[in-house]
Amino acid sequence: MTNEEAKKILAAYRPADQDRLDSHFAEALQETERNTELSRWFAEERKFDRAIAAHVSSVPVPFGLKTRILANITPRTDKKSRWVAALAAAAAALFFVAQFISVWRAPGRHSASLSDYEQEMMSFVKLPPPLEMESLQIGPIKEWLVERKAPLAEIPPGVAAVETMGCRILYFRGYPVTLICFCHGQTVAHLLMVDRAALPGLKPTNGPAVASQGDWTTGTWVDQHYVCMIAVHDKPAVARQYLPHT
Repeated sequence: MTNEEAKKILAAYRPADQDRLDSHFAEALQETERNTELSRWFAEERKFDRAIAAHVSSVPVPFGLKTRILANITPRTDKKSRWVAALAAAAAALFFVAQFISVWRAPGRHSASLSDYEQEMMSFVKLPPPLEMESLQIGPIKEWLVERKAPLAEIPPGVAAVETMGCRILYFRGYPVTLICFCHGQTVAHLLMVDRAALPGLKPTNGPAVASQGDWTTGTWVDQHYVCMIAVHDKPAVARQYLPHT
């Protein structure tokens, strides 16, 4: 094993020695015992990681971070070489994530408010959403969601009339959230649906509550089974055409 190969592997080694028994690091760790230059580099690397950890632990957790991280997780590959390369390339990012994970709330332990839900979902849709399933038709999207037992409420006629882009499944406090994206010209309407159990205490509404968040407009309503929200990067007058009418 060359120095560069060992460094790529050890770059992902966590500073608290959690990985010392991990077989992926065994050969590289043995190399540090034989190679003075590599040993010196590894010591400096761990010192730097500990300093970063101390700093990150003092930083407040960005709202909605968990949603975005889970949404962008990609399936693992069976090829060890790809695993090592990806892990080394993401070492710094994973280290930040590990610190944030320790302060996340466990699902179900704390009651969530509608405001919590809206803010966390908006933190995701304000960036171009990576979709797990893409289709220009709503039929295949519904089938995909039904197969995965994801929330699926009645889609308002206004948004159902425009072309679909695709969908994915997010999570809020341990509950699955369905996201379906619709495209109307340059406007993208994001429809989100979650079971009412995720937001206990909410009662069915007669129509959507419309609100503005900067350049975005949201419309939220509750039916017998689901809490639904449409988010559009446009003015309320434009967003209302996609919302259910009372």
